[in-house]
Amino acid sequence: MKNFKIQISRSKQISNSKFQIPRLFVWVLFVSWSLFLVPFVNAQSTLPLTVGPARQQITVNPGEQAAFAIKFYNDSETSITGIIKVADFIVQDKEGSPRILDEVGQASPRFSASNWVTLPYDRMSIPAHDKVTVQASLATPKDARPGGRYIAVYFEPSTAVPQTLVDGAAGQGVAPRIASLLYIRVAGPILESAMINNLFTKSFYEYGPVKIDSEILNRGDYHIRPRGMLSLTDPWGSVVEQTPLKEENIFPDAVRSYENTLGSKWMVGQYKITLVASYGEKTQNLERSIYFWAFPWKVATVITLSLIIALLFGRSLYMRLAVKEASLEHMIETEKEEIEKLREELKKRKE
Repeated sequence: MKNFKIQISRSKQISNSKFQIPRLFVWVLFVSWSLFLVPFVNAQSTLPLTVGPARQQITVNPGEQAAFAIKFYNDSETSITGIIKVADFIVQDKEGSPRILDEVGQASPRFSASNWVTLPYDRMSIPAHDKVTVQASLATPKDARPGGRYIAVYFEPSTAVPQTLVDGAAGQGVAPRIASLLYIRVAGPILESAMINNLFTKSFYEYGPVKIDSEILNRGDYHIRPRGMLSLTDPWGSVVEQTPLKEENIFPDAVRSYENTLGSKWMVGQYKITLVASYGEKTQNLERSIYFWAFPWKVATVITLSLIIALLFGRSLYMRLAVKEASLEHMIETEKEEIEKLREELKKRKE
């Protein structure tokens, strides 16, 4: 009876394992597909619409008219129809990403120019594997304030556009918005004003290199492109390393953030970080410095404790040797005294 029960339990285990193995296999296959295949497909997908130039600059006088051209390319297999519009754009984040303002009046009047631009049409169709060139006109008001104006001319398909994969397969449909940015410079005297809004690093580092966060704020009338250098000065006043700031546009009333690293792994003492930058047509300068301390205290603690242990061990060894030497000297003196006594006894016996 016991043998029969054992056989039944074994048969149940075998039957359960037969069902568990396929389930485990399917689960592993699903996880592998999720981790590897899906990111690969997403990474290989591209949109079939492009625009050129992506950015362009125009300088005009107040009351002057100008023209500019934008080309929209369709690399897909089908014709794409959509609307084309002009809108102001602003930069609000610290990475310089433009945000298109769809509603009129959202932008500051100082930098708005969407109502200056006239497009030949507000709707167009781009044939498959072809392009459409849009000739736009710009009419600058006579009382236009000198400085920068920032607009975007964008094409937005009226239907979802399929993504194309590198291998030619079609992906999920999306409704992209392809824009060309236009920087308008109204000629005349402008205000150029910028400041280092932030220069930060931790006050103490155990090991380098040191991470440095910096920000430059543009308070002027036109976008700037600062050129700068970060320097690291050691406790003895010598510049040990320098790294340049990445040259990026900073739009009016916007902040651009930078991340840099300086220094080596082993540093000891108080160091100084200095940011020097120049900007604008008149080459104005910016400068700011901060300090931090660096000390590998864990390594220093281990070395100090090792030295203390070595000194204590050496002192203990020295004391032991000194005691032994003193005891040997005492034994020698004792033996000398005994020898002298023996000599005295021998002399007395001879007498």
